[in-house]
Amino acid sequence: MRFTTPCFIRNNTEALRKKLEELGYFNDSPEWTNNCSIIWAYQYPMKGFDTPVYVIADSFDIPFDKHSALCGKFVDCGTNEELFLAIAALRDDTDKYQWFTDGDLWFKCGDEVCNENIEYYLNKYGRKIHKASVNELIEHFKTKEEQ
Repeated sequence: MRFTTPCFIRNNTEALRKKLEELGYFNDSPEWTNNCSIIWAYQYPMKGFDTPVYVIADSFDIPFDKHSALCGKFVDCGTNEELFLAIAALRDDTDKYQWFTDGDLWFKCGDEVCNENIEYYLNKYGRKIHKASVNELIEHFKTKEEQ
C-alpha cells in the first residue's frame, strides 16, 4: 500500500484524525501535540519508513529538513477538510475513498466496487471517467468552498 501525495491542513480535530486512521494512516505524534494546529499526512518513500503516518505540529518545521525526500512536496490544503481528505486518500494500490471525474460528473468510491460505477457511466453516457488528479481535486473543492 502506498499513499502518493503528502499533504497538510491547518486544522486539527479528533474527527479529522479518526478519518485519517480510517484511510489507513497511523498517528506518529506524542499525545502532548493533540492541541497543535497542523496535521501532516504522508508516507515516507524510503525503505524502513514506509508506514503511512500523520504528525500533529504547530509549525512548519516538522522533521523534514531541506535534504528530505519530502521537502517541498506537501500540498497545502489550508483549512479545507474535504480537500485534505481527498488528497490524503490518493494511493496507488486501490481506488477506495478516492474521487473520480470526467470534468463534470464527480463521485467518490466507497466500499462498493468502483469499476462498476466507472463502467456504468462509460456505457450508459459515454463518459470517460478517471481518477481525479491533485490539481482537479484542488479546483473542485475550491469551487465547492466558494459556493
